[in-house]
Amino acid sequence: MSGGAIRPVAVRGQRVIDPAGWTARNLAGNDNWIVRLDDRDIEGLREMAANFRRRYGDDTNGLLERNRSDFDLGSFRGKLNAIAHALKDGKGLALVRGLPVHRLESIDVAIIYWAIGLHIGVPASNNPDGDMIGHVTDLGKDRHHPKHRGYQTRATMDYHNDQANVVGLLCVRTSKHGGESKVVSSISVYNELIRRRPDLLDTLCGDFCWSMMGEVDEDESPYYTSPVFNFLEGFLCTSFGPDHMRKGHNLPEAPGLTPEQAESIRVVEEICEDLHYPMELAAGDIQFLNNMVALHTRNGFEDWPEPDRKRLLWRLWLTVPGIRPLTPFMEHWRTGLLLKRTEPRINLRPG
Repeated sequence: MSGGAIRPVAVRGQRVIDPAGWTARNLAGNDNWIVRLDDRDIEGLREMAANFRRRYGDDTNGLLERNRSDFDLGSFRGKLNAIAHALKDGKGLALVRGLPVHRLESIDVAIIYWAIGLHIGVPASNNPDGDMIGHVTDLGKDRHHPKHRGYQTRATMDYHNDQANVVGLLCVRTSKHGGESKVVSSISVYNELIRRRPDLLDTLCGDFCWSMMGEVDEDESPYYTSPVFNFLEGFLCTSFGPDHMRKGHNLPEAPGLTPEQAESIRVVEEICEDLHYPMELAAGDIQFLNNMVALHTRNGFEDWPEPDRKRLLWRLWLTVPGIRPLTPFMEHWRTGLLLKRTEPRINLRPG
């Protein structure tokens, strides 16, 4: 893994120099952001999972009561330290390859994944049901519905960041066709924006309304506000999610999108597509992204007809104190998606 580099102070309206400002050519030309598990790593992680089950049993909810000191990652610990450093001070992304998910029981995969996540940050709830490991899979929902979230469909998604400092996506099963991941540096997107359309910067540094997708308590607002580009304590920190933003401004309680706001969202989407790096996740791959410096999406896909073959990614939302100054978006999601009825749980079956 690559380390950090000198980062000059980020100034609004000026080009930002940041180790997280990579390009697709950078990633293609140097794979030091990819960590490959070797036999020793895998054996150590399997042993850790077996020891955990001997001590605490097979109830996955027991993971919620444990902390990082309960999990000895063995030889993988040094590699994971480098990943955590890269997420905070380097490129802001990492890909772990080679976890043999097809040769492991689901509970062993969950223990290993949870332990890795705990050594990066503090897991947070993914939804009102309290799922601490979210399921990115097609539940037959409509992406265009005002209260449906794209990860529960098979449609092409928008370029966005998730509602946590760091997101982890473990590929459990792939689709029949499609579903490729695409990532882009939001630092590089900003730099291209001020080159291509500097007239839109003021709009993108102003507030947008973001829909809560109906996932609120009765006394809460159905939307919150946050800019896209945020200059905080010398850092550029980005929050972007066109679906959530457009749906937010479509709420009767919120102001409609101005023509300038609509244009700015469209242009940022175009830049993301122009600059993205394609990444095909295989079963056993784990993608980690710093959500304040990287955006991601995935292509639509055709799934397998058999339920036990359907495309499935397990998602971790991780809070990492001090990773970057928090945008208003990140402040809103500081503790994940918690409602009054939310009870944290780890459920390995979707739905």
